[in-house]
Amino acid sequence: MAETKIDDNVKDLVYNLGEKNIEIESQDGSEVELISAAVSTNDDPSLPCLTFRFWVLSTFFTALGASISVFYYFRANVLLYSILFVILASFIAGRFLEKILPTKNFHIRRWRFSINPGKFNYKEHVCVGASATAGGVAAYALEIISIQELFYNTKINFLVGFMLLISTQMIGYGMAGFVRKYLVRPTNMIWPRSLVFVAMYNTLHRNNTEAEDKIRFFYIAFILIFIWQFIPQYMFPWLVSAAILCLISPNNNVVKTLGSAYRGAGLLVFSFDWNAIGTIDPLYTPWWSQVNNFIGLILSIWVIAPLLYYYNVFNAQKFPFTSTHSFDKDGNVYNQTRVIKSGELDITEYENYSPVFMSTILALSYGCNFMQLPSTIVHVALFHGKGIWNQYKKTRKEEERDDIHCNMMSIYPEVPYYWYGGIFFVMLIIAMILGETTGAHLPWWGVLLSVFLALLMVIPIGIIQAISNWQIGLNVLTELVCGFILPGRPIANVYFKTYGYMSLAQCLLFVQDLKLGHYMKVPPRSMFISQIWGTFIGCIVNYWMLQFIINTKRTYLNGTELDPSGQWTAYQTEIFNTASIIWGLIGPVRTFGPGSIYNVLLWGFLIGGFLPIPFYLLHRKFPKARFNLVNIPVIFNGLTTFPGPAANFLITGFVVSFSSQFYAFRYKHKWWEKYNYVMSAAFDAGTQTMTIVVYICFTVIGQVQFPTWWGNDPTTQSEHCFALNNQKN
Repeated sequence: MAETKIDDNVKDLVYNLGEKNIEIESQDGSEVELISAAVSTNDDPSLPCLTFRFWVLSTFFTALGASISVFYYFRANVLLYSILFVILASFIAGRFLEKILPTKNFHIRRWRFSINPGKFNYKEHVCVGASATAGGVAAYALEIISIQELFYNTKINFLVGFMLLISTQMIGYGMAGFVRKYLVRPTNMIWPRSLVFVAMYNTLHRNNTEAEDKIRFFYIAFILIFIWQFIPQYMFPWLVSAAILCLISPNNNVVKTLGSAYRGAGLLVFSFDWNAIGTIDPLYTPWWSQVNNFIGLILSIWVIAPLLYYYNVFNAQKFPFTSTHSFDKDGNVYNQTRVIKSGELDITEYENYSPVFMSTILALSYGCNFMQLPSTIVHVALFHGKGIWNQYKKTRKEEERDDIHCNMMSIYPEVPYYWYGGIFFVMLIIAMILGETTGAHLPWWGVLLSVFLALLMVIPIGIIQAISNWQIGLNVLTELVCGFILPGRPIANVYFKTYGYMSLAQCLLFVQDLKLGHYMKVPPRSMFISQIWGTFIGCIVNYWMLQFIINTKRTYLNGTELDPSGQWTAYQTEIFNTASIIWGLIGPVRTFGPGSIYNVLLWGFLIGGFLPIPFYLLHRKFPKARFNLVNIPVIFNGLTTFPGPAANFLITGFVVSFSSQFYAFRYKHKWWEKYNYVMSAAFDAGTQTMTIVVYICFTVIGQVQFPTWWGNDPTTQSEHCFALNNQKN
């Protein structure tokens, strides 16, 4: 049977998230057509949102997501909590509650309510998802708590920890209310990822037969991956990182450095563990983006880093190949406590000790980070500059009043500006108090400056993300600024970075869900409350889950011991700690300034700004050749991925991505459209569930190890490459 033909632009936007270049400056109304393909123009204002079912489901799925996210944050392969899973699972749970809860009305004085007000509707469903999106994450500020407890020997109590988490997560929420006019209401601000969620919600609530088919498929895929994951997670860990080169030449250190995914380049490594494969979202990320990202990944870990290492650039061979630590001149892990006095750099002790050094691949990552920001600015200016300017003029003229969705939303009361302003100023005051009183040594004006950087960039970066579905991070910029104005203060630097970076990121996360509510006709105040509630629950769970993991895995997380399974690496925390040393404690002047071996990396700012220009000129000269799909910032995203995650996902992840986003999308589109996202949600959920089950049953409840055999050799992290006691590789 021939498959239904759908418009290629709609397919690329709604299902492939931007493979075709979206011409936002078009004057033919194409944006309206694209949105109309996914978004309904029907609404029922009588549908309840913040029901009893919402409070139960949002609390459960937010707490579950926060727990899973923190758990995975310290592992070698980070599998993000799938919101597609939340959408499907909460739909099933909502329908279950719809059937079992009593329909009796309750009266408390003048307040009348029911815990089961009829059918589980799409508006309360969207609110559940928004709550989980806001709170079911590992808050970025967890890294501040982690490095202080693991590397600076500073205990963070619950009150300080919670205030730090809630303020870093919610300052950006306060900013969101003041950019709604530019980032939510205009038609051109499409937020492509939200359209995918719109399609999922509409499918589940529009067609019962199709919804039942998807749920049945979800159950089958969940059970199959759940059963399979027990094998690589517990019985046969070699399948997590099947290092072929290490088997071919087990006595050749050069070959093993190339072939190990945990300690080397991961060349010819296959992984059969969805924890690893799912790292790059192969069933979700569009093919054009995957190709650009893979180019960066391969250049980084398979080409440039090995060449730099074996030519001993930056004294590479003195340090481990993929290490995320900082080192001293003798190749030992940098003793940061030795050069700290009263929370600041002791210059005399520093001069008597050593400058800071890093692994070559970490130096490469920083160099590529220097290139990424200017390349992003130039790329956007060249390929999207006209559209951004046209959009700005449209919003100034308030043309969004003609948008049918804006007209439909006008019946619902908006969230007052003073709600947003209240959150912003309360959280800002908390941030300034924490900076001055917790030993961070970040003055109040430093907090204001970090948030000002976010305010300065939020509209241009927000417009870029709303159009193209990718976001520019401010982490390196904020580290650099603080390193210059407050040198020698490592904790002040990470506070400054976190408040600047997360204020912008959380603002845009909040705005993206506001746009989802806009599409789904959910009252703005209900969306607001949903997101605030989710963040509150998530911060509480984040803190206690972090303490639980640190208390049970401390020696693996701080590097005292190496985990035999190769999974408890805490590489993100190591990178965060290394950044606190490089940018905060030692400072960018000493690390990258004149006389430093890393000074050459500063040329990256100039090189990065130049690289998009040739492809833009080629695109203008040969518009049909699709040079516009060469996205230099996305390539740099791949180039800056390592060090950190194990390099075991490259080959298998590429194959899975090709099968889904290229082959199935083009040649089995009907099946792909119906089941691809469901399969992604099921695989993520089944894998995360089994990983937690294995951890609880065989680590927390009882130390039960599977009998040792070739497939789980604990002396080599099951890879059969390097012994655990070989710290040099």
